[in-house]
This record gives sequence, structure tokens and C-alpha cells, in this order.
Amino acid sequence: MTDQSIERVLSIMDEINQVPRQSLHLEKIHPWLMEWGRSHGFETTTDGVLNILMRVPATPGFEKAPTIVLQGHMDMVCEKRPDTEHDFQNDPIVSYRDGEWLRARGTSLGADNAIALALFFDLITDPEARHPALEILITSDEETGLVGAQELSPDFLKGKVLLNVDSEDEGVFTIGCAGGMDTNLTFPVEYGSVPEDFLSFSLEVGGLEGGHSGDEINEGRANSNVLIARVLRNVLDALPEARIGKISGGSAHNAIPREARAVIAVPSGSEAALKSLIADLEAVLKSENAAVEKNLFLKLGEAVLPPEGLFEPAAASRLIDALRLIPHGVRRMSAELEGVVDTSMNFAVMKTEGGAVKVLTNRRSSVMSYGNDFSATMFGLARLCGGTYETGNYYPPWEPAASSDVLERCKSIWKGLFGEEPLVEVTHAGLECGAIGAKYPQMDLISFGPTIRQPHSPDERLFIPSVGRLRTFFRELLISYGE
Repeated sequence: MTDQSIERVLSIMDEINQVPRQSLHLEKIHPWLMEWGRSHGFETTTDGVLNILMRVPATPGFEKAPTIVLQGHMDMVCEKRPDTEHDFQNDPIVSYRDGEWLRARGTSLGADNAIALALFFDLITDPEARHPALEILITSDEETGLVGAQELSPDFLKGKVLLNVDSEDEGVFTIGCAGGMDTNLTFPVEYGSVPEDFLSFSLEVGGLEGGHSGDEINEGRANSNVLIARVLRNVLDALPEARIGKISGGSAHNAIPREARAVIAVPSGSEAALKSLIADLEAVLKSENAAVEKNLFLKLGEAVLPPEGLFEPAAASRLIDALRLIPHGVRRMSAELEGVVDTSMNFAVMKTEGGAVKVLTNRRSSVMSYGNDFSATMFGLARLCGGTYETGNYYPPWEPAASSDVLERCKSIWKGLFGEEPLVEVTHAGLECGAIGAKYPQMDLISFGPTIRQPHSPDERLFIPSVGRLRTFFRELLISYGE
């Protein structure tokens, strides 16, 4: 593997990163991918949910090999730092080298999952590559609940072996994953007038690490939604006349929230007490989270009252109690697999809309019955607190196959190339293999990928040497089907 080969892959990824591809906003990336496939001479089709399929003929000598499906997704989680000016629906992702790592300037990098598409496109435009007939499946809106994979038609694909390149540790082969379900909670609030002598402040919780709510939920990272609810409860208890309103936090169901905001108003003369309380709470939260959160902060700033006013005191107190009851983090570890999370909850997003605060939670579980029961606790919480609920995106768990030819090939080829035994895992993150496998039960599926750290956050980074090793392995795996 030469540096030139790695640079070719990264150059293709950078080309993809010039095209906006925020989840649920595929109006630029979808036609770009369609044109890319057709302009390179490949049969390229799409379906009603914007999944794309490129059919690539076998190279000479591989005509009798089985068709292999290469699969990745076109969208990305769009996260940015508070001081970064970036419009994800119009601006390109700007990457830079940091030693052996590739990062983005102030935003998520989108290596999840542009690196998969880059590896595919590198392969099929290389005149020296050897491979069987390929079906390149590029799914839509994976990051919002595996939408494209779940809506896949059972006759869209012909191949019986699928290589998903959406895992994030080189030398690790994934053969199963948790299922997940979103629950949307709505808590009604009433508004009341605010006395003229009250002073208004903005409260911000920020500086958190965030990250992937599947891969990194067990690392003890703080959740800004959890913290701001705790802070607001302390404010209401310590300053009974305080008023709050317009609370918000988080950005995506599968990202641990890094920032949250609210408006606070206190009587004139109480601002010193409020500032002292916030400073004390910041010190406590920093101490509690020192091992994992180096940049946590609470910040008070001046604010203009929202046009609708602030929450009526009783409604505010009831709301904050409800928010504090929403669980976040690991619920249960696997009894069969040491160190593997079985069930978790991400208190993902909250926002004030009109007369309600709306909350999105995402539950993951490898055991469907236990996961469903855990989700039901959210329904009970909503009922007890005078709110309502509805379920959102659901995707099934991917249960490991009793035997797998593709897994045995992967293990043998990896060891032969690099002299080390690869790891085989079941992950807590959601992968499209579960949804695709439900439509194609006879398909042999596996997931792998280069090393990516802190996806779904502005600290997302791609380990460049792992791209080279994965490219070598990936091509050798395809060649093995022609032997």
C-alpha cells in the first residue's frame, strides 16, 4: 500500500465532502451521486426513498464469482462548535491533517460514512483492480434511524453477500448490533407575564465531548440536557421567584448532546445571587465530570425575553421535574458478552415549540423484549407528568449468524496480511445490516471499517494509516471470491 493510494482515497472523500449531505437534506448529494455513477459508465438506479444502486461488472476472470454488495450511506451527522460559522445545507466540509489524523475545521468530519463511498469509488475507477460483479448500495438517511435501509425493497438487490463499511475500528469485524427506537415526548407548558423589574439572562451549558450515543454511551460523558435540567431545578429551589423559559438542547437522536440553553429571569437585586449559584454549580459539575469532561462550562449572558414570555411557575416546576426523570446512559450490560452494553437511553434533543417542550429520546437494546419494556417507561413518565408520547423510528437488532463464510474469509485474510488475529464483536451502535438482513434473510453480512474516533461530534477524526490497511484488506477479500 503506497501513500499515493491512500491519498487517492482521501481525495475522493474530500470530493464527496464538497457536497452538503445533512440527514433529511439530500437534495444535493443524491443527484451528485447519481451523476457520478452514470458519468463513470455504471448502471445507476434509485428508489422512492432515495437509495442508490450502482451495478459494476466483474473484471476479467471474475465473471463466475458471486455478486458482492458493497454498502454505505450518503448522509452525515452535522455537528459544529458554537463559534463555528457553517451552513451544513450549503457549505462544504473543510478537512485538515493533524499528524496521522484527518479532522474538520470546527465541524464533524463526515468520515462516517464518506470513507466507505470513497473506498468503493477508488476501487471501481482503478483499472488495475480485480473484483467480482458488484452492487454498490448507498442508502439514504441512515443517521436518522436507518430510513433508507428499512424501506429497501426486497427485490432491489441480487447479491447474497454484503460488506457494510460503517464500523469504526480497523481489525474488528462486527457480526451483530443492537436495535433501537425513538420516543417523542411532549410536555405542555403555560406562559405567564413577567414583572417589569425582572432581569433576563441566557443560561448555556457547553464544552462537552458529546459523541456517538451507541459506541460511546458507556464512557460516562456528560449530557447537556441532563445537566441543564439539574441546574434549572437548583435555580428554582434556591430562588423561588425565578422564572424560566425557552429551553433547548441536543441536535440528533444518535449524538450525545453537547450544548443546551434556557432563559432565566430573576427580580432586580437577585442577579448577584443567581451568578453566585451558577458559579457554584459549575464548580460542582466540573468536579463530578473531571475525568471525562475537560471543557465543561456554565455561562450566563444577557437575554431578551422570548416573544411568548416565560413559563408560568407551576408549569416550569412540573416540566423540570419531568425532564430530570428522563434516563440517560447505560441501563444494562450484556450478561453473555463481557464489556458490551445491552440496553441504553440517549436523552437526545429537547426544544420549546409554542405551548410545549418536546423531547426526543433514543433507546438501544440487543434484547427486543427488554428494550420495548424500557421504552414503555418513557410512556409512563409522560402520563404521570401530564404529557403525551409517540414512538418514532424503529430498527431491529442484528443477531449474529450461527455460521458465516464471509466472517471466516475476513479473519483468514486479515491474519494473513497483518499477522494478527482480528477481533469479532457485537456492537451497541445501530448498523444497517439488521434492517437489510430482515429484508434479505439469506444474505451473509459483515461490517468493518477504518478507525474513526468521536463520530457525531466536531472532534470526529479519521486515522489515516488505517485507511491504507483497510483498502488492502478490502481488495484482497474481493479477490478471494474469484479463487
